[in-house]
Amino acid sequence: MTLTARQLYFEAVKVGDELPPLVKPPVDRLQIARYVGAAQDWNPLSIDEPHARSAGFPSAFAPGMIAMGFLGELVTDWVRGARLRKFQARFVKIVWPGDVLTVRGRVTDRRFEPNGAYGVDIEVWAENQRGELVTRGLATYQMFYSAEDEAKQRSGGAPLVVTAQEEEARLARLSRAQPPRPILPPRPMQPARPMSPPPTPAPPGPRPAVPPPVAARPGVAPARPPAPPPGRPTSAPARPAPPPPAKAPPRPVAAPAPKPVAKAPARPAAKPTPRPAAKKPAPKPAPRKPAAKAVRKAAPKAAAKKAGGKKKR
Repeated sequence: MTLTARQLYFEAVKVGDELPPLVKPPVDRLQIARYVGAAQDWNPLSIDEPHARSAGFPSAFAPGMIAMGFLGELVTDWVRGARLRKFQARFVKIVWPGDVLTVRGRVTDRRFEPNGAYGVDIEVWAENQRGELVTRGLATYQMFYSAEDEAKQRSGGAPLVVTAQEEEARLARLSRAQPPRPILPPRPMQPARPMSPPPTPAPPGPRPAVPPPVAARPGVAPARPPAPPPGRPTSAPARPAPPPPAKAPPRPVAAPAPKPVAKAPARPAAKPTPRPAAKKPAPKPAPRKPAAKAVRKAAPKAAAKKAGGKKKR
C-alpha cells in the first residue's frame, strides 16, 4: 500500500475538530429499492405502499440503515485510511421519501493507548431539511501517530510509542523554536493640525442701477441692447443680465358676432270650423179628435159585432 499525501495521522487531530458537512440528494424510491435489493431487507413497510398505509403510516419510508450508511460515508472520507474499531448508530426519526439529509461530525476524544496504539472517537449525526435530528452515531478509529510510525509498522517494525507527556514536550519545543514575533512599539500620535477658519466671503458690492423695463408695444419687437465696443476685456465684474422685457398684454380678441338665424315664417293659426247647429225635431201634429157623430155611429156597430160572435159560439 502506497502512502498518500492526504493520509490523516493522530498527531494532526485535535479534540473539537469539525468534519466538513456532507449534504446528500433527496432520498427517492429508486434508492430505497436499490438498497433493499442489495441488503436483502424485504421489509414491506419500505417497499409496499398499500401495506404501509394500512399499518397507519402516510406512505412507505426509507430503511434506517440508509441514514447510517451516510454517517459512515462522511467519517470514512475524513479519516483517510485509519482502521475502524467500532461504529454504532441510534435512529431517532423516520426518513421519508424526498427528505434531504445533511451529515455532520466532531472529534470528541483522542487517547494514547498501550503498546503504541492511538484511538480517536468521532461523533456523527444526520439532520433533515427541517433541522430535525434523524440519526446519531459514534465511530472509533485507530490511527498511526505519524508518517514515521506508519512506515515502521508497514516494514514489519515495532510501532512508535509516544506518551501524552512526550507529545506536550514536543509541542512546547516546537513553539519555543519558532522565533517570536517582534512587538512593534505603537506609533506616536501626530498632533492634530489646526483647522483653518473657513474663508469669509467678500461683501457684495453695490449693484448697478437697472432701468425699469419698458413695456413693449403690441406688434413691435423689443430692441436688442447695443453690443459693447471691441476692446480689451476688463476685470470688472460682469453686470447681471437685465430682466427679460415684460410681455405685452395680449390683444383682446373680439368674439365673432353670432350669425342671424333665419326664422321660418309663422304659420297662420287655423280658424276653428263652426260646427252645424243641431236641428230641432219638428213637432208632431196633434191627433185629430173624431167628430161626435161618428163616434155615436160606431158604438152601436161594435156592440152588434160582439153580440153576433157570442151567438155563434
